[in-house]
Amino acid sequence: TYISYPNNPTGTLFEAADVEEIIRAVGDSGIVIVDEAYQPFAQHSFMSRLHEFSNLIVMRTVSKLGMAGIRLGYMSAAPELLAEIEKVRPPYNINVLTETAALCLLEHVEEFDAQAAQLRAQRGELSSQLARLPGVEVFPSAANFLLVRFTSAEKNEAYGNEVFTKLCEQKILVKNVGKMHDLLRNCLRINVSTAEENAVLLNALTLALKS
Repeated sequence: TYISYPNNPTGTLFEAADVEEIIRAVGDSGIVIVDEAYQPFAQHSFMSRLHEFSNLIVMRTVSKLGMAGIRLGYMSAAPELLAEIEKVRPPYNINVLTETAALCLLEHVEEFDAQAAQLRAQRGELSSQLARLPGVEVFPSAANFLLVRFTSAEKNEAYGNEVFTKLCEQKILVKNVGKMHDLLRNCLRINVSTAEENAVLLNALTLALKS
């Protein structure tokens, strides 16, 4: 069982009690993977509870800290479970460049934590500003992005695609998730950035909604 915590592309952070219920329900019949790729922005984790569950794996990555290029992630689990996974792990699966970059990262953890804190603050500000725009619904997020739905009484059901196209014309690239699932129709996933870049996005989006 795989759980994205928080979820992508919605940014939803499931209730810890619900995740725990799933872990206990799976029991010895399987493994539960909790993917905490966006943990720096959620500040909630099952890492400290690994000792409670022999069937739990917690995965993380440095990608969301601006180091996606080194392709580095890791997992934590009970020693017995890790021993089984080790049997199928490819040898030399981390190259020297990635190893060096990871060691450098460990020397600058405080800076990455500060960067994540800034994005969390900007997330709240951007969410509030987006919600003030007409026909815009912003969903709660615990990640470094916001899921936004666009609706209009005058526009057709492809309104989200129209907004996406108008943003692209202004050199603003967001992720169009409208085709991923019916529940995501007319939704765009917007990354949270610096105050300056968020302002550029808001200006472009305001123009797109007016045209």
